[in-house]
Amino acid sequence: MEKISSLVKRQDWITSQGGRDWRDGLLLGNGNLAAVAYAPGHLEYVINKVDVFDPTQEEGMLKKIIPHEEFLKRIRRMEPKNTLFLNKLEDAPLKRKRHRDTLSCAVLRLSSWYGIGWSAPPVPVTKRKLSLYDGVLEEEMDSHNLHLRVKMFIPRGREVIAMRLSGTSGNGPLPHILELVRPSDDRLRAPVWHTEKENFLAFTQALPGNRIFYTIAVCFLPREGQSPRSAAGKDRCGVLEQTGDVDLFLAVKTGKDADRTYCEAVKELEEAKKLTFESLEKANKAWWHAYWNKGAFASFGKYADLQKYYTFSLYEIACAYGKAPMPGLNGMAYGPLTERVPGVGCQGYAHDQNAQISALGCIPANHAELIHAFADTYLNAAKVLKKNTKKTFGCDGIYIPLSANQLGRECPTRSYRYTLCGSAYTGMVLCYAWNYTRDKTLLREKLYPLLREFVIFYSRIMHKGKDGKYHLDWSVPPEIFSLTRDELSTLALFKLCLETAIEASRILGEDEKLRPQWEELLLNYPPMPKRPDGAYWCGPDIPLNHFFYGGHTLYPFFPAAIENDLSAAKKTLKFIEEEAVERSFADWNDNFHMNHDWSVFITTAANLRAGNREKGWKGVHRFLELFGKENGLFSHDPILIGPVRESEENEKRNAFRLYRNQIDAERKPLHKDDPNISHVSCVTENPDAKRLAPAVLEGNSAYLFLASETLLQSHGSVIRLFPGVPEDFTGEFVSFLAQGGFQVDAKMHEGKILYAKIRSLQGGSFALANLDGKTFSLKKGEVLEITESLKRI
Repeated sequence: MEKISSLVKRQDWITSQGGRDWRDGLLLGNGNLAAVAYAPGHLEYVINKVDVFDPTQEEGMLKKIIPHEEFLKRIRRMEPKNTLFLNKLEDAPLKRKRHRDTLSCAVLRLSSWYGIGWSAPPVPVTKRKLSLYDGVLEEEMDSHNLHLRVKMFIPRGREVIAMRLSGTSGNGPLPHILELVRPSDDRLRAPVWHTEKENFLAFTQALPGNRIFYTIAVCFLPREGQSPRSAAGKDRCGVLEQTGDVDLFLAVKTGKDADRTYCEAVKELEEAKKLTFESLEKANKAWWHAYWNKGAFASFGKYADLQKYYTFSLYEIACAYGKAPMPGLNGMAYGPLTERVPGVGCQGYAHDQNAQISALGCIPANHAELIHAFADTYLNAAKVLKKNTKKTFGCDGIYIPLSANQLGRECPTRSYRYTLCGSAYTGMVLCYAWNYTRDKTLLREKLYPLLREFVIFYSRIMHKGKDGKYHLDWSVPPEIFSLTRDELSTLALFKLCLETAIEASRILGEDEKLRPQWEELLLNYPPMPKRPDGAYWCGPDIPLNHFFYGGHTLYPFFPAAIENDLSAAKKTLKFIEEEAVERSFADWNDNFHMNHDWSVFITTAANLRAGNREKGWKGVHRFLELFGKENGLFSHDPILIGPVRESEENEKRNAFRLYRNQIDAERKPLHKDDPNISHVSCVTENPDAKRLAPAVLEGNSAYLFLASETLLQSHGSVIRLFPGVPEDFTGEFVSFLAQGGFQVDAKMHEGKILYAKIRSLQGGSFALANLDGKTFSLKKGEVLEITESLKRI
């Protein structure tokens, strides 16, 4: 393969579009601290940090949550059984708008001119280059007698942003006017400003609840011997000015003591100044170069858009994952929308897939080190989670609520909260990390401590029936509110966790008293619920004509992958295409698409694994068409730009397909305007619509995983080379991680596989589908190279 450095550099994000706000800004991040850069006239940056969020809960609703035992008593004689009664029983007045109250550290505004109102200068032309290989953003602003240059990066392992400002002016040295703004937010107390030092500006802010604080501090370091300048800070805005070329350092620190966070932020700045911009830049580039050269990479040949977003997705996961807690659902790209609207994102987690999908792409990409932040998020919250589990379910172990914040505290969701797959879904990601890496240190320190707690919890809410099988308590399949025993998604995901926990217990020599109980549970595990035709179904108590979200019905096949029942998978996929409620006909030519990124992700991955090459490959490109944004990120809901009148007619012609012969949780027939049908407004003629849609964390990881699966699959201990690419595909990949702890390189030219190299990282066996399923056993470090007889599959 051509040098990875050259391949990555060709994907640099170069644009002459300044960006209106953070929604179409460019992302810089180090897995802890991030900046979203845009240029609405001046240069502007939203500063976000993983541990700056609203830690409060809706106390009124929390007090209303009933224990599991009482819940089971209430539904015992209820017919039909559903959770809608919780909407009233557990209701209480809300203190805030949960999906709008996103909290950013600050907004940094930078301009190089004076003059406002009638004397404002013309807005300069802005050009920007984001080097993915170096992790460096360069910006240029040019107008008559004004030429500003900015270089910035966020070094790994530090809580500081480094910027170098330079340029020329027709009237002498270029001025730099910096505004540090705490976004408008009526939940927050006024910030405390610090302006006592020269060339320095800072504020300390109490987060909602007033128990956690953060300090954001900025300093100028003149490079041409300029005189020190004082700063001013009042209300929500502080100003710092300097003339001539300068380096700028910005630090953010959080903690439980306001004075200490301020001292630590000052210390971080002093260390950055001492190290110098050049030294920090060198270290930053070294980290990114090592990241690219250590992990997986692929060349997709002529498929330029796929290549562009695949590369950016590798970059994005490194920006997002570095230190616990992991980012919330909008990742690191969020911010204030206007002076009156703090944000439009969600900083907490949804645990029926969204928070988990965002970590999956790291694993086959051979960056399992990024899983540490994912695991540490839950390890750090374990005490809180255990306490809540004991209170709600009266048992040991860890139950992860459907919705929770970064501290593990539940965000009450009333009728939604009885979707109980949160721990199992999180456990599935940990199982993937083990199955791909076979890293015993990772297993011991990060994975097993959580898996055992998840298994303990579920084993307490599964009970042996008269048939000799264990059965899961009543719960809700995601999104549909009707209750069932043996709910499919939880059952499928937990079985993988149970199998892995038993294996890990043996390897690590731990929990020898619990292991026999787990083995007995696995031996008498209930079957996966299915429809009469053999397709997977939500649960045995869900009527066969109940509306359903199709993505969740595929879990036994993907992502849990506990069964390789191709017949069931294909029948389920067909049923989803014909009946699933998350289909949207806001499209053209009688076509439809799934109306959320997670559903397209799961159905596309299932098609790829089921051997449906054409649908799988098309699904990867469709994912990009529906959700890809111009800044490399992805939206949660689809956005199609085209004729609205035609899409409206298409929807009218096909609307009946979403509700025909289907019933809801109260067993009432669905109707055209039923609230259970998600009428997503997918189509617009606004050419800026994609740019102005908020991004979500799961999008890049989902796309990365899908693109990787077209090139390599390894479920079931079978390695499959190029299983999802077109017949004439030319491309290659290196250092992909396969299940069993194997690192794989392979190359294809015009549909013919030229070679494959498979290296065992831990020692083990696998079958190679491209050699008629021939089995190989390799010792740790041993390499198998094959240059002939490799077949397409």
